[in-house]
Amino acid sequence: MKYIYYFAIISTLFISCQSKTPIEIKQIESQEVVKILPVLKTPLKDSVIIAFPTEFEIKINPSVRYMTWHYVSDGKTLWNDAFDYQIYNAASLSQFDIYKILSPKQIRILKKERKLFISKKAAIELLKKYKLNACTENLNFKETIKLTSYDKFKKENMEIINEFRKSNDSINFRVMKEGGSFYYVQKKINW
Repeated sequence: MKYIYYFAIISTLFISCQSKTPIEIKQIESQEVVKILPVLKTPLKDSVIIAFPTEFEIKINPSVRYMTWHYVSDGKTLWNDAFDYQIYNAASLSQFDIYKILSPKQIRILKKERKLFISKKAAIELLKKYKLNACTENLNFKETIKLTSYDKFKKENMEIINEFRKSNDSINFRVMKEGGSFYYVQKKINW
C-alpha cells in the first residue's frame, strides 16, 4: 500500500512538471556546411554572402494546430524564400512550408541564412585557411563554395562569429492552438 501511495505522488509531480507551453525551442550546434555565395542585386560589390546554417529542435505540444516563423536580422524582418533565408526539415533537408500543419511531437529545423556579408578580403583568407582552390570573383547564381561544418567554423573563426553576435538576430514563432488562440515565441540566434 505504501508503494502505491509513493507512486501516486511521483506520478502527480511528474504530470505537474510537464511543460504547459505550446512549443519549446532549443538551438543546436549545427553540423551543416558554411558556404560562400554570390552577391546578387546589392550595392555591396566588395562583399560576398557567407551562409551559416542554424539548427533548432522544437518540442510541440499536441494542442498546436500550426505555426509560422519569421527571421529578424538587425531589426528587419526577412522573407522566407531563396534570397533571404530558407527553413528545412533537418532530418530530410526538404523545405518547410511557412504554414506547416504539425503532427510530430518534435521536429528539427535548419535555417540557412543568405543575408550575412563578409568582405572579399576575409573570404579569400578563409579560402586559404581551408586550402580551397576557388575564387570569389564572378560567382554565378547557382555556385557555392563549401568551407567547413558550422561547429568547426565557429571554433576556428571567432573574430567573424563575434562580429555577427553584435547583431540582435532572432527567429520568431507564431503558434495557433486548438482553441484558435495564438502563442508567440522569440528565440535569439546564438552565433
